Amino acid sequence: PGGRDQADVAGGSCSRGVSMSHPLSISDVQLFIRNVRTRMPFRYGVATLVSVPMLHLQVDVELADGKLSTGYAADILPPKWFDKDPAKDYEQNVEDLIHVAMAAVTAYREASARPRTVFDIWRDGYSATIEHSDRHGLNHLTASHGSSLMERALIDALGVALDQTYHDLLTTNELGLDLASLHGELTGVQPADVISPEPLRSIILRHTVGLNDPILASQILPEDRLDDGLPQALEEYAVCQGLTYFKVKISGDLNADLDRLREIASILDENGSDYKVTLDGNEQFKEMESFERLVADMRGDKALHEFFNRILYIEQPLDRAIALDSDVASGIRAVAAMKPILVDESDGDINSFRLAIDRGYTGVSTKNCKGLIKAVANQALARYRGERTGVSHFLSAEDLMNLPIVPVHQDLTHIAALGIDHAERNGHHYVRGLDHLSPAERSACEERHGNLYEPVDSMLALRVDGGRVDVSSLQVPGLGVGVLTDTSSMVELDNWSFASL
Repeated sequence: PGGRDQADVAGGSCSRGVSMSHPLSISDVQLFIRNVRTRMPFRYGVATLVSVPMLHLQVDVELADGKLSTGYAADILPPKWFDKDPAKDYEQNVEDLIHVAMAAVTAYREASARPRTVFDIWRDGYSATIEHSDRHGLNHLTASHGSSLMERALIDALGVALDQTYHDLLTTNELGLDLASLHGELTGVQPADVISPEPLRSIILRHTVGLNDPILASQILPEDRLDDGLPQALEEYAVCQGLTYFKVKISGDLNADLDRLREIASILDENGSDYKVTLDGNEQFKEMESFERLVADMRGDKALHEFFNRILYIEQPLDRAIALDSDVASGIRAVAAMKPILVDESDGDINSFRLAIDRGYTGVSTKNCKGLIKAVANQALARYRGERTGVSHFLSAEDLMNLPIVPVHQDLTHIAALGIDHAERNGHHYVRGLDHLSPAERSACEERHGNLYEPVDSMLALRVDGGRVDVSSLQVPGLGVGVLTDTSSMVELDNWSFASL
């Protein structure tokens, strides 16, 4: 194992909207783990993350014409996001995610027993993975994660084989996507109709403010000061990186949330920038009334007047157990009249966004761990509903601590193709640059993606200029990886144990 170096190859040209659909089959799949420690704790919802495994898939494929190719996909395996069952500990969360990934490997290999389009393999592989999860009592968000790893690796492999970028593959529909089979109202709609005419060359970074993150530098105790060359407090980030977009986590504790929001607002207001904010509830509200009260109190608070006006949307405030119930629809519509609300953790199925729209939500997050094909279909559905109702429906780009190389490159490549111009980024905030990578990977990133990464003291870290990241170097064959994926520096899954964290 050792991956590939694909960055020397330029993406091929193609005619917009013309489907070519090269069938392929899967010949081999290998799984590897890399452990990663955070530079500071990341608290979101009920979880606080300090160490996490990153699962990598290497998938070998053969096209119908005999051409061979390899694709990659990877994600961290975090606690208490895919499944927030309080009876399960972190090790059980990881076991479930690995279990479903293995189930997806089997399902996708069976779905590709004969050469088929990526879409056809995905459709059968996804369905089989969902059915497997149902039999084993695992939710569909967990199942989607396993499926999406195989989906991404196939897309990556096909792009490399055809010398085409992800945007190229969507433009020509080489993946064979049939959007109408996912949402009947999309008859005749092609992927090229709903993606950006050209992939974005830069994306605005929306900085995460976690529940444990320091707001002021003066709040950091001497023993907690990192002094590693990277910002640590919110005020440091705002100044050092020229940030204007922020994502603020809220806890569901009314008084604590209001106090923290006032503190954050004072920093952003004093900074004098034309800032924008999104709020993330992370399912912390167990009923509608407490969420409505928070919004009402924010709206009426003089200290939060400017802050509230600058909120773009509120993300998944309600627990997934009730978020899509008909009983909460009137409350959702009432709050949405003031600020748009989107679903994130409730987006566990292909039809989740359609149901959410019926309940009064107007947005849905795209995260690669929930699936790329699903996101393209959701983008088409959002435009369809928006055109017919006059109400803006949208996809947001959110980050489940995506890390270099594979997860963050593939996520940014997907966002750039969809044309979503700002995205939550938090992996670079909670992890020390590219220190978790092998020397070969770090060197390749510095050489091939010098516009995306920069030297900081003794490390290589994400480059943020004027609040933006330059993603132009990710337009390479495949799904944006563009450099060696050094599986030789990882541990084979069979030899990895949770205790190694």
